[in-house]
Amino acid sequence: MTSRQLADSPFLQNASEKFKTLAETVARMPLALWRNLVLVLIFIWMCHSGASLFWALMPTPDIPQPAVIATPASVDGAAGSANVDVAAIQAQNLFGIAGATQGPISQDVAAAPVIGEDIETTKLNLTLSAVLASEDTNAARAVIADGNDQSLYSVGEQVGKNAGVKLAKVLTDRVILDNKGNHEALWLYSEEDYKSTPKATYTERAPASVPMSRQSGPEEGKQVVVKQDQIPTSINDVIRFSVYREDGKMLGYRVRPGRERELFDQVGLKMNDIVTSVNGIRVDDPKQIRMVYQSLKTATSAQLEVMRDGETSIINISLDSGG
Repeated sequence: MTSRQLADSPFLQNASEKFKTLAETVARMPLALWRNLVLVLIFIWMCHSGASLFWALMPTPDIPQPAVIATPASVDGAAGSANVDVAAIQAQNLFGIAGATQGPISQDVAAAPVIGEDIETTKLNLTLSAVLASEDTNAARAVIADGNDQSLYSVGEQVGKNAGVKLAKVLTDRVILDNKGNHEALWLYSEEDYKSTPKATYTERAPASVPMSRQSGPEEGKQVVVKQDQIPTSINDVIRFSVYREDGKMLGYRVRPGRERELFDQVGLKMNDIVTSVNGIRVDDPKQIRMVYQSLKTATSAQLEVMRDGETSIINISLDSGG
């Protein structure tokens, strides 16, 4: 191809025209634009050079190389299996023996001893003034006098100045003391009081005048004769007491029959009756029990104020000392 043919080539002519157009466009661009473009390029170069100089001057921190983990030597599978003594491992019974039962576990702690009620009377010079028996051991209290010092005790407390003597249990008619490991009974009243009790007949009769808010017993005027062999040796044989409260306030004693249920019924009492007073003495305070007992020691009659089903009844009991 000759130079004339190249000059007449449409491709070259088109490229030449575009180059001329580009040159004219560049020639028309203002000088300020070129100056700014050069400044931008210089700024980029300076940033790159500064960064290179910074990292050239700053020492590179020594990063510790990770420890080389030794690769365990490969063990031939067949040879490894031959070195394991399977029978010896099985003989160790690492997971126990199937069907084996565990033997009884020895108890290092002995069970707490049960405190009975038939315990010898204590010889300590103490006086039981009042009791507040409760099914909740933490709520039970007893008023015990040690000489002229009378205090209220709870279960577990040391009694008076007697070292090693603690209150162990509170019953309705006595308390059990723990005298250095020996259990002894301290009675609210003595057994001689029962031995001196004459033969008695219990008569339930309505009082001469009863307020309208009270109702007399259901069996008024019923005369009951108690045989000599029926006279109990303990009041607990006839009646059991437990503290009765409403809204946390003590109102009296809830009664229930003891072993001598017949005598309990004869005096006109019923299960869950609430005795609120005896001979006019309110029994809403445990400290009053001693006063009630003292009043009954020489009395020939007793008047009980009983609350039953929300209503109050008066029960009069007369003791006949005749033969």
